[in-house]
Amino acid sequence: MLLTDSLVDEIHSFRVGMMERSVATLRASLPFVDGKAVGGGFAGFSGDGSPTTQAYGIGHRDTPYDLAELDEFYKGRAENWELIVTPFASPSIFRSAANFGYVPDHFETVLAQIALPGESALPPSIQIEEVVGDLSTWAKVSDAGWSGRDDLAHELSDMAKLMIASPTRRYLASVDGQPAAAASMVSFQGKHLFAGACTLPKFRGKGLQSALTKRRLSDAGSGSLVTVVALPGSQSHRNLQRIGFEPLYSKLVLYRH
Repeated sequence: MLLTDSLVDEIHSFRVGMMERSVATLRASLPFVDGKAVGGGFAGFSGDGSPTTQAYGIGHRDTPYDLAELDEFYKGRAENWELIVTPFASPSIFRSAANFGYVPDHFETVLAQIALPGESALPPSIQIEEVVGDLSTWAKVSDAGWSGRDDLAHELSDMAKLMIASPTRRYLASVDGQPAAAASMVSFQGKHLFAGACTLPKFRGKGLQSALTKRRLSDAGSGSLVTVVALPGSQSHRNLQRIGFEPLYSKLVLYRH
């Protein structure tokens, strides 16, 4: 897949629009959620410590910006938040971020592919389903998987409630009838982001995330653009490449204290 200027701008517009829609949707049930357009990007707040409390795409294509707007937006709300910088932002954002006290934390790779028709057959022991209606088991599996636990909580955590309220399609993988892994797909303007992939520790190494990825590719629809984010060189990164995703670029995640 050729990384053209139009593809870069298409992904940027998709991510910013997706964040705006997410905030508008979540506010209906979680009034503390908020967001603001900043310098060609978007800042979202979904709770102090939430992984979706982040600012993305600021300074894209040299759009004028002022990082002081982020301090003002998050003041009294969050002690820390992510500033995600892509290679297509104004180079001055690094100097500005350093002056404001942002600290680089890690890189993330953006991978993409154009979905193709078809879905691979699964072993009889593995079941993949799109979850609708009662989302509690899916949310508990997601919460436990991200926390590195095998046991499912009796009550929904605040993060699980946030995941339930988010505008996304949700998928659950089971092994011999036991809930084992979860994932989601966010769709907006005919494009898709695969996210939320996690597996309970005792079920890892069974190919569940590959199965979930193939199911979501099938549901995304042939010819649609699908993106996903992974840590460079991770097992997830390698698995995604085996399924046909191509690395496009890395973005830098900084934190503000």
